[in-house]
Amino acid sequence: MLTQSEIDALLDGDLEVKETSSGESVNLAELMGDDAGPKNKDRSEKSVRPYNFYSPERFSKDQVRAIEMVHEDLAERLMTTLPPYLRTEFQPRVVHLEQGDFDDFLRDLDGTTFFHMLILDPLPERIVLTISPEIGHVILGRLLGGSDDKTEASGDLSEIGQALMQVVVLQMLTDLKDAWERIAPVEPKLEVTTSNQHWVQMVMANKRVLLVTFEITINETTGAMNLYIPFAMLKPVLKALNPHKWIIGKADHANNQNSSTPTVENLSDVPLPLKVILGSV
Repeated sequence: MLTQSEIDALLDGDLEVKETSSGESVNLAELMGDDAGPKNKDRSEKSVRPYNFYSPERFSKDQVRAIEMVHEDLAERLMTTLPPYLRTEFQPRVVHLEQGDFDDFLRDLDGTTFFHMLILDPLPERIVLTISPEIGHVILGRLLGGSDDKTEASGDLSEIGQALMQVVVLQMLTDLKDAWERIAPVEPKLEVTTSNQHWVQMVMANKRVLLVTFEITINETTGAMNLYIPFAMLKPVLKALNPHKWIIGKADHANNQNSSTPTVENLSDVPLPLKVILGSV
């Protein structure tokens, strides 16, 4: 029988006995395996994850992934609908998602950036859409009959340029509506277009937003298009941001289509009388 002190020593891995024929020292803890070793010390060392109280994350990983899927769908739609309008290739792709305060993102934008404020009825708040100046000038060049050559961005947009960029944004709203159907039925509207950063900052205040960045390539020019989505806008529909349900729904839809194939084939063999009645004088 082992005493309590010997048991404690055994659990700590310090107990050694000399009862082998060769006279070598044997550690009982090693013979009993890792489970008898000093595991309480490891369990006491809990992993610590830093938490930012000033700027906490509002969206879970699944919700961020759901929003990413929605805007990947938007990118595919824009790749189809905008090239005929611009008469050139338009290749967008989602490259980055990040949570943060709108003020912090605003500091990284160029002073000539144009802001398009979008409303998605019936959801609250506004989405801010920005297109980098280099891409904006290339789009304007195409709309005004320019060539495919790379255009250098220079200066602010004129009133005509602003009006043309608004038309491009309006072309995007239909695709935005279709892509957001996964989340909620919405009616996107362009509320205002402005280059006044101070006014945008006042409207958005210090809202917590999710930044969705698209990399846009038009011929040899590459730039960015950003969507700033406030947390308050998505809060009413957070339960709908479930990518797992969307994937399962796609599989169920495919299974339903396969199961209906025999029924359609049987209906094609059903005879139906057909009569054509011609007009008479």
